[in-house]
Amino acid sequence: MLDRFLVEFKPWTCDFELVHKDWLFGLMHFKSQSKYKIPLLISYAYINRPYIMDLYEELSVVKRLIDAGIDVWMIDWGYPKRSDKFFNISDYIEYIDFCVDLIKKQKGVSKVTLHGYCLGATLAVIYAALSPEPIKNLVLQAPPINFHTNNTISLWAMHIDPVKISRAMGNMPGELLNIAFLLVEPVKLALKYLNVMDNLENKRLVKNFFHMDHWIFDSPAVPGYVYEEQIGRWYHKNEIIRGEYDVNGKKVDLTNITMPVLAIVAEKDNLTPPETTIPFLNMIPSKDKKMLIGHKGHVGLTVSMTSHKKIWPEAVKWIAERSK
Repeated sequence: MLDRFLVEFKPWTCDFELVHKDWLFGLMHFKSQSKYKIPLLISYAYINRPYIMDLYEELSVVKRLIDAGIDVWMIDWGYPKRSDKFFNISDYIEYIDFCVDLIKKQKGVSKVTLHGYCLGATLAVIYAALSPEPIKNLVLQAPPINFHTNNTISLWAMHIDPVKISRAMGNMPGELLNIAFLLVEPVKLALKYLNVMDNLENKRLVKNFFHMDHWIFDSPAVPGYVYEEQIGRWYHKNEIIRGEYDVNGKKVDLTNITMPVLAIVAEKDNLTPPETTIPFLNMIPSKDKKMLIGHKGHVGLTVSMTSHKKIWPEAVKWIAERSK
């Protein structure tokens, strides 16, 4: 029985075309019949793989967006190797800019919706603050923007010397990051494996387990210099929310975020709790901003039946109404 589920594993549900590849990064375009003018670009976290947004048909955020008639594009940040340790956050921001320009030209539009998830949302906020003109709407899913909170990951990060890690290892290995995330709730982790062993006859549960476990352990490394900047300037100094962060000398001014903003946060998120988002929403001058709160965790916000029944219909409706 277990072998049958393993053979059936297929992380992507929706068809897409890789329209651009540049060394490490790639841009995907999902095939669809869009009925709205404004396309949507997804920037996922570079510490995990983006197919969590399209894990399988019943729990695919991408499919929900496509079915609503939205033209969906997605950035793939790739699998950094040791030779990529000198990448900087600015390289990620520049690639978002490249993708926005490419989409605008191909679709004949002047603006796009930018949808960021987790650290991909941090990148989206930075880009929208630096280049607000081409961003029609900003959608932020579990976004870490205020990094000084009392959750376990933030407290751990305050005691990490990222320079020592990058000098010793080149990059921050995905396996090491995984250990940190899994140890946040070790008892819950053990119960997860016991639960699947006790419910091997439950096809849906086993299918979800294999898909999720494959995704969890499919973890790219983080380029050494990116990790130094992420921990040193975001977690240690909290520069983004304080208005002190810059990219290549250009200040990231959050008061430039005047476009419509939708924040989707998880009440039980132990990685990016609502406290990482609320101060940001309070300080930006956007006149059209909304926060949706799901009663799940960081990943459950995307791959739980509850979220797909209660959160995503409202989120997709918000995006569609502002994509005309």
